[in-house]
Amino acid sequence: MEKNQMRMARFTEPYVIRFETSEIPVPKKGQVLLKVLRCGICGSDPTTFKGMHPFCPPPVVMGHEFSGIIAELGEGITDLSVGDRVTVLPHLTCGECDRCRENRSNLCETVKCIGGQADGAHCEYIALDRHMIFPIADTMSFESAAMVEPAAVGYHGAVRANITRDDYALVFGAGTIGIFAMQACKARGAKRVFITDVDAERLELALSLGADGIINQSKESLEEGLTRLCGDTHRIDKFFECVGGKGAVLDQIISIARRGTTIVMIGIQNEGCHVEKLPYLGEHELSLLGSNMYDAQDYKEVIDFMGRNEIRTEGMITHTFKFDDLMEAFDLAVNKKEKFMKIMLEMD
Repeated sequence: MEKNQMRMARFTEPYVIRFETSEIPVPKKGQVLLKVLRCGICGSDPTTFKGMHPFCPPPVVMGHEFSGIIAELGEGITDLSVGDRVTVLPHLTCGECDRCRENRSNLCETVKCIGGQADGAHCEYIALDRHMIFPIADTMSFESAAMVEPAAVGYHGAVRANITRDDYALVFGAGTIGIFAMQACKARGAKRVFITDVDAERLELALSLGADGIINQSKESLEEGLTRLCGDTHRIDKFFECVGGKGAVLDQIISIARRGTTIVMIGIQNEGCHVEKLPYLGEHELSLLGSNMYDAQDYKEVIDFMGRNEIRTEGMITHTFKFDDLMEAFDLAVNKKEKFMKIMLEMD
C-alpha cells in the first residue's frame, strides 16, 4: 500500500462489509486529520449491519464511537496540536439553525451521524471539523475515550431529568447506556441510584461501578425490590427507561411511578409500541421526557467526570478485536454466540 493510502471498511449491503484502499484525506480549512485508534461497536450497529436501520442504508463506512490522535491540522486550527489525544462528537450539523446556535447539535433539523448517515471511523484516518474534536486527559485510555459517546447518551438523560441531591433514581436496563445513565445520576449528585434488569452479571457490574442497589426481576418483583432497597415502592423520584422495544418497560414504569414524578425515555421505542397505562401520564401528572443523543456540553462534562474517575468503564469492554477481524466482531454482535457488553476495535 502506498504511503498516502489507507484501509477502510465499507458496509455495502446487508451482512457484507468490504475492505477498501483509499487516499488518506487532506484536512480542509477548519478541519483536523485524526488517526483512528479505537472504535466501539454500538448497540445500533448490528441493526445497520443487517440492513434493518431505517436511517442508515448502505453503502456507508460505519463507526461513530471512536478516539485517536491528531495527525495533521488544517488551515486556521491554532488551539490543537499534532499528537493530541482526542475523542469525537459524531454530529454533522448545519451550524446555522436556532438549535445549533444554542449548541444543541442533537436537535439540529439536518443533523446526521457519521458512521450511519455519513462515512464514519471504520478507517485508519478521518478528516473532521474542529467543533467535533474534544481533547482528553493523558490519564484517560483510548478505550475509555471511545466510550465517551455512549456515556454521553446516558448522561444527557440525567441532564434532562434535572437530577437534584435529594433524588432517588431508578434505571431500567443494565446495558451500556443504562450503566452510564446510572453513573451520570451519581456524578450529578443524586442521593441514591438503583438499577434493575434480569441479567445477574450485568447487575453485578453495575454494583461495581457505583449503583446503590440492584433489582434482579428474574428473582423478585419490582415492588419487592423497591421495598427492600428503600422501604417504599413510591420512593423513586426519577425513572430512566434504557431498554426500548415495544413499550412494556415504559408501561411498567408508569404503573409504579408516584404521582408527579419524572420519567426519561432514553431507550428507543419501536414503531407500533403499545403503552397500556399511557392515560396515567395525565391522571398522575407524570412528566415523560424524551432524550436524544447528546450535545457538546454533555461531552465536556462526561470527559471531565471520566478524568475524575466519577464515570468509569472498568469491566464494560468484554471483547476486543483487531480491525482486520471486523467481520468476526460483527458475527459476535449479531449472532450473540456468547454474552458481551461492549465490543472494541483496535484500529491500529
